[in-house]
This record gives sequence, C-alpha cells and structure tokens, in this order.
Amino acid sequence: MAQLVTTNFKLHNAKQFFEAFDEAAKDFIYFFISRAAAWPGGTPAIPTESVKNIEYKSWLGMIAAKRVNASDVSHVAKRYNWTSGTVYKEFDDTSTTLKTDTFFVMTEDYNVYKCLYNNYGASSTVKPTGTSTSNLVTSDGYIWKYMYTVSSADALKFLTTNFIPVKNIATDDSSAQFQVQQAAANGSIQVIDVTNKGKGYLYISNTFASVTNTTVMELGTESSGSDDAYNSSTLYIVSGPGAGEIRDIQDYVASTNTVTVNTAFSIVPTTSSVYHIGPKVRIVGDGSGALAYANVHLTDNGATGNGSIQRVEMINVGSDYSQVNVAISDSASSNAVAVGRLSPPGGHGSDPVRELYGHNVMMNIRLEGTVSNNFPTNNDFRVIGLIKNPYEDGGTQIANNTAYDTTTRLTVSSISGGPFTQDEYINGGTSGAKGIMVTFANTNDAATSGVIKLTNVEGTFSATETLTGNSSSATATLGSISRSELKHNKGEVVYIENRNALSRTVDQVEDIKIIVQF
Repeated sequence: MAQLVTTNFKLHNAKQFFEAFDEAAKDFIYFFISRAAAWPGGTPAIPTESVKNIEYKSWLGMIAAKRVNASDVSHVAKRYNWTSGTVYKEFDDTSTTLKTDTFFVMTEDYNVYKCLYNNYGASSTVKPTGTSTSNLVTSDGYIWKYMYTVSSADALKFLTTNFIPVKNIATDDSSAQFQVQQAAANGSIQVIDVTNKGKGYLYISNTFASVTNTTVMELGTESSGSDDAYNSSTLYIVSGPGAGEIRDIQDYVASTNTVTVNTAFSIVPTTSSVYHIGPKVRIVGDGSGALAYANVHLTDNGATGNGSIQRVEMINVGSDYSQVNVAISDSASSNAVAVGRLSPPGGHGSDPVRELYGHNVMMNIRLEGTVSNNFPTNNDFRVIGLIKNPYEDGGTQIANNTAYDTTTRLTVSSISGGPFTQDEYINGGTSGAKGIMVTFANTNDAATSGVIKLTNVEGTFSATETLTGNSSSATATLGSISRSELKHNKGEVVYIENRNALSRTVDQVEDIKIIVQF
C-alpha cells in the first residue's frame, strides 16, 4: 500500500509541541544538564534509546533543570541569505521538491521574501526591499513577496547559520507581517509562467487619437490596415484615465482605425490614456476574478504579427482557485503556452510557518550564573535534554518553578586530606553508598565544612558516617542529606543530546539552542 506522510503532518506535530508551552492546559517542559564526567575516549557517545538509558540514566546524571517558557520557543525554517548572482527557485504549486528549494530568502535587513517569479531562471542581482502587501518587482525581472521581518529579539534568540525564526501573528500588532497576512488572497494566481513564448502575435501601444464613447476608440495611425485584425485581442489601459481596466475587442475597422470593445469602460479613457493591444489571456478555473494581459516582444512590427509572448502581467490575481488553465490567443496566433501558479491555501503570506516549511521547533535556554543557585558554575556538563511534566520531590505536584537543583546534597564537616576532586566518587564508609561529585562549596574559610553535590548516587547514605573520595582520599563526616528537588523517574524524558564538554564560570552566560525536527 502506497503511503505518504505529508509535510502538513510534520507541521501538525510541530505545532502541537509548540502549543504545549503556551496553551491553557499547558505542559511544563524543563531543560536539564547532566554528566560532569568526561566521555570515555573524549568523544561524545551516540545516544541510544532504551528504557534504562532514557528513563533511568538521564535522571541519575542530572545536575539541574530550568523551565522552558513560551517566549523561549519558536518555529524555525531553513535559512537562505539573499546573495547577488544567485538563481532562486520560484514558487511552483506543482513542485515536488519545493520544501528543499531555495524559493525564499532573508536579506541583511532581516526581511524575508518569497520568490514568485525568477525571470526564466535568471540570476537575482537586485536585493528585494520594502514591506508592502503588494508584490515587489525588481529591475532584474524577479517578483518577490514580502513575508515578514525577523525582530532583533527573535534574531538574538533563534537566528542561526542554518535556521531563521518564523511565526504567525494572531492579533493586530500593527506590524507589516500582520497586514500581509490579512491581505493574502486564498487560491490567488500571482504569476502566470510562459513556458512557450510562441510567435505571430499582434501588438501595438500608443495613446488614443480620439475617444467616441465608453466602447469605441480611435487608435493611432500605426494600427493595422486590415479589418478585424484585432478581433479576439484585448485592449488594456496602461496609464491615464481608465488605467488598470481591460476589455475584449469585438470589432476593428481599419479605414477609421477604430476598435469596439465588448463592455463599456468604467472610467472613460481619453486621448491621454496609454493603451496596450495584445493577445487575449483566457484564465479558466474554479475561482474568480483573475485577469491578465500579455506583454509581447516584437521581432518585427505589430502589423506583421511577428511578436512572441515575453511575459504575462497580472491585473487582478483573483481568489478561490484550486485549478486553473491559461490560454493565449488573438486573430493571428494561439501557439504560446502558459501555466498559472496557484498560491498556497490562504494565499501567499497568510501562514508563513506553513508556507516556509517551519516544521522544526527551536528552544533557546539562557543560563546566567547559577540560575538562583541551582546550576553550578565551577564544573562542566556534556548532556542536555528535556523533561515533560516532572514532579517535585515528594511526587504529588507537577513542577512549575523556574529552576531546580537535581543533585543529592550532602552537608559535611571535619574535612581532612582535602580538597575533594570534581568527578571523583564519594563513598560512604558505613552505608556503602556512592556518587559522583559535581561540586563542593565550603561554608567556612578553612574549607573544613561545606556542601557536596552528587549525581549518579547508588545506595542510601547514612548520617554521621565517614565519606571518602576515591581519588583524592579526602575524608569528611556526613551531616544532613538533601535529595534532588525533582522526583527521579517521575516525568517523561523527551529529548537527549550528547555534546562536548561545556564549561561554566560564574560570570558566563550560555545561550543553548535545541532544535527539535519533525
């Protein structure tokens, strides 16, 4: 049985994960650090999924955890920087490779644009600029659609060499992106691609010699000497009174150079109106409102009818099309071939996350100092991960504080032969319990008392027993014992990543980015 897991399904999963941080019945996701000890051979191990590795070892080595808030999370899309001289792919609703094509770019202004037309595969040499809701036509022949601007705050948190943040805006925030979303036309036809330019098409452009009424106009003297030459062509007003209106030509009388159009112009053209007569572009589909005219390149002159279709210009992009056919014809020829490009559902710019394949989610976790005395600053770590809905120690309430210390803390006194050494095993002389030391914080100037933090604890330590470091041989008397502030094995470990050692210092800030790919 043939199956396809679509990108929409991946996006659905990404959105569900994203919404877990912000919806009313939200989950509580915590970022954690683990493993202070070096990797065997110095190389991070490849994580493997088993109940033991994920559900138990993750907790044993855990050092501290910090809550991930909605503001720390963003959908991200691939990053393509606009670079002059590059051929960018144009949006094509029939493409099976669109999600891996370079059909959108980010400029140095942090503006993101979608390429709607690449001028027959030409190089892009003019940087798109502006934030209009209308399409942007650059002098190199490209047509771009402004999508959104990456804010400086989002750039700081979520912009990397490979990814850009992308989001949809639900309420009016007066941004250019919101205006673009609102102006988007569902099922519109923004571009008609000419795949065969054809030849033999008639074309003239001038100002009217005179205007009889709203349906009859006299053309310039360069018009054809043959009756009915422009029947089946269109008359488009390029500028001046009536600009933007297009009509079908029903009749042409050569002796008077007059044309009669099928429907009266809403605004009566004048002798200052610039007209364009060219082949009719017929757009047939299940939507409505799409209008276009053909831009003809003359290889000879209009009267001899040797023109080819250089480009089709949209007058009105229409809406609600899900299928479309385009035909170009006049009284002389009908051999050009053109294809209408349908916008995505909702229209270009309506849903940047969906349109730019933002089905990956990035989290940015910022560690500043000790994070309320929970994260050590005098050791390193090699494992990071995410836990969903952990419980506080005691196991009755889902954790919701900003951060938690997940080590076992031993208050000790009478230290001798020290200091204890980071990452060594601390052994209990009576209980036989042991654990790996992450940090020691002295509580007097002589460093004869303080708090030892351990991970990977095996067994249960006993108060008043003697503790010994297995490599330093330092000893101490155990006083009180504090367990991890999170209940071990109570919560789902949903992500694990092994890394090279990341050392921390008290005045250092780490921006840790995790990308979950769907």
